[in-house]
Amino acid sequence: MIMKRVNVKIWSDFVCPWCWIAKRRFEKAVAALENQVEVVVTHKAYRLARGMAPVDFKEALYAKFGNSSAAEGMMAAVAKAGVTEGLKYNFDTMRFGDTTAAHALVKSIESSADRQRMIEGIYRGVTTDGLNIFDANVLLALAKELGVTTSFDFESRELESEIARDENEASHVANGVPLFVFADKFFVSGAREVASFEATLLKAAADVEDSAVAAGATCSINGCTS
Repeated sequence: MIMKRVNVKIWSDFVCPWCWIAKRRFEKAVAALENQVEVVVTHKAYRLARGMAPVDFKEALYAKFGNSSAAEGMMAAVAKAGVTEGLKYNFDTMRFGDTTAAHALVKSIESSADRQRMIEGIYRGVTTDGLNIFDANVLLALAKELGVTTSFDFESRELESEIARDENEASHVANGVPLFVFADKFFVSGAREVASFEATLLKAAADVEDSAVAAGATCSINGCTS
C-alpha cells in the first residue's frame, strides 16, 4: 500500500473550550490511519479575545449568553464531550483573554516534538490546572517543566505579525475555531467526531477534486456553539 502524505493546517485558541476536544479527536483519527496516511501538521494561531484582559471564564461566558442557563448548558456539553476524550474541564479556575503570548511562544519553538508538547501543556494548564497562561513567567516556567528549550522574546513584533497573518488566512476559510484544512482543499470546522476527521483525511489522500465541508461545535470572537 502506498502511503499518502496529507498536510493539515490547524487553527485553534487555548481558551476555546472545544479546541482541546477537537485536537484529541483529530489525533485519534491520525492514529487510526497511521498505515494509510502520513499527516504533516502546521499549527496556526487564532485569538478569540484579542486585546482583552484575562477574566474568569464563567464571567466571560455569562456575558456572552446573557443568562446563566445557556452558559451552564454550554459548559455541560463541553464537559461531557471532554470526559469521552479523557479531558478534564475545571471551569471554576479557567480564564478567558488575549492569548497572543502563548501563541507566540509556541511559534518560537523550532522542534516539532517540543512544539506539540508545549501546545498540549498549555491546553492542560489553562483548562485543567488553572494556570495563568496570560503571564509570560508562567508560560516560561511551564516550558521548563515540559523540557522545552526556548529563549523567547515576548516583545517580538515579528511573531505577533505572523499571528495576525494566521488569523487573516483563517478568515478566508471559516469563521471561528477549531478549524482544520486538509491539503488546502478540504476543511473540517468544529469539534467533529473522529470518523469525520478520518473521512476527510482519506478524501484528501485520494486527492478528490470536489471541495468538502464538515461542521461541528465551534468558537468565534462572538462566542461558542455546542
